[in-house]
Amino acid sequence: LGVHLIHGYFKIPENTVMLGTNFEEPRGRWAKITHIETIDATTIHGHIFVVGKDGLCAYEYQNGPVPDLSRIHESFLLDFVDYLVANDLTGLLGLQVLSECGDQSMSELILDDGTVMLDSSVVKGCEPYRTTGWQFEVEHGSPLVCTKDEKHAKMTSGNHKVFDAGRLRPKLETIDELKVALAEAGVL
Repeated sequence: LGVHLIHGYFKIPENTVMLGTNFEEPRGRWAKITHIETIDATTIHGHIFVVGKDGLCAYEYQNGPVPDLSRIHESFLLDFVDYLVANDLTGLLGLQVLSECGDQSMSELILDDGTVMLDSSVVKGCEPYRTTGWQFEVEHGSPLVCTKDEKHAKMTSGNHKVFDAGRLRPKLETIDELKVALAEAGVL
């Protein structure tokens, strides 16, 4: 689990959600706007949660099974929500369900209709802008320490988004197309 800085880069249209898919070579995660009717709800899980009036509510989803959370103490979620509410942090911080992330730092880049997280060691032409995620270390079912894990990165060209808004390009449909586009943009 981790703490996530609640932020967004664009408006999500009605009847859509942000849905992430992990990939390798390089290690990353592509989250893109996805129409709800195209999603098999049995193959996804909540990825980033905010505290709402009825408790935790997912605002971003992830393909694949829920990671093993059995090491998390049963009172942790209640304590986490209580802390955010008591300290008026519900509009600032959320909870992120993470898979095994390893030790590498990740960089978040903005695309036209989504974001991509990449292992920071392979990202070119970008610089860290702000930290957006911290991963909990767990020992005996309790959080031990929070380490910096995710950073929003901006292009060193001065653009906030990876791709130039004035340039026409096909809609990215596959991870291979995404990787080619990122390489052409000088990010990989």
